[in-house]
Amino acid sequence: MNMSATNTLKSATNTLTWYAKALRPDSVSIKPKPLGMKLDDATPTYWFDNNSFLTHFLTAFSAIFPEGESFMIHSVRLFRADISENKALNKDCGGFIGQEAHHSNEHSIINDFMVKRGIPVDKLEAFIEWWVPLVKGMPEKDQMAITGAAEHLTALFGDMVLRNPDIINQVDPAVRPIWVWHAIEEIEHKAVTYDLFEAVDGSYARRVYGYAIALAFLSVFVSYGTALFMIEDRKNFSFSGTAKGLWWMFGLGKKSGYLRKSAPFLLEYFKFDFHPWKDDNSNLIKEWRPELDRMLAEIKSKAAA
Repeated sequence: MNMSATNTLKSATNTLTWYAKALRPDSVSIKPKPLGMKLDDATPTYWFDNNSFLTHFLTAFSAIFPEGESFMIHSVRLFRADISENKALNKDCGGFIGQEAHHSNEHSIINDFMVKRGIPVDKLEAFIEWWVPLVKGMPEKDQMAITGAAEHLTALFGDMVLRNPDIINQVDPAVRPIWVWHAIEEIEHKAVTYDLFEAVDGSYARRVYGYAIALAFLSVFVSYGTALFMIEDRKNFSFSGTAKGLWWMFGLGKKSGYLRKSAPFLLEYFKFDFHPWKDDNSNLIKEWRPELDRMLAEIKSKAAA
């Protein structure tokens, strides 16, 4: 990188960091912390509302994280050296990498548990692994754009989970902490990869292009995984359970249609002046941190009894 380009990048990252810090609440920090999740034989196979369809849907989502988080860490590392003099953003990148590494490890526990219960999560993981080298073969700034967009999608999922306590209450207590913990941390670091992309490129066209690819991959992987798991587990197929699951996703009413209600928030990323922290949902972190500690203490107490 020549001197002129280096000076331009320094100026851009300094301005961006000031902007991002002005938006991010002071109470929000990005500190990696492992969960130490454990699942035993007492954990039910259908850990979401005792519903096979919804459990398979969330398991497919979980299956994305080991490879997905690894790819996002890879993307950040591609450009972290370029913003090394920007201490604030560089520190956030370090926190992001640590948190994502823990997410990958913890979701592997769910995935391995489901494989032991006869759900072929390993087949979905192999399918995802096949695509990763192709994505890594794309231009590096496209990879960064995809990562920034993917983080927006996972942050939206985290917001949906924490904003609707009835969703958490439908998850078996043994599995519940990982979704609360992950949702909290997705909100905490929701702007890091976006800020990094803006610092090293910032092209609106590339931002939207990356978003389209990230959304397409997420949709294909989750849909394929859910269908695969349902087919392999067809002996336990239930028309009523599947209908209930689809209503949970797309239905009308207070405690239904969660994916449908989230759809308008997908469009926020297309705004020219978009920034993740323009939606200040840090109150959800403050509300759920003590609840997560309570959940973990309860699990520890039961294990010691």
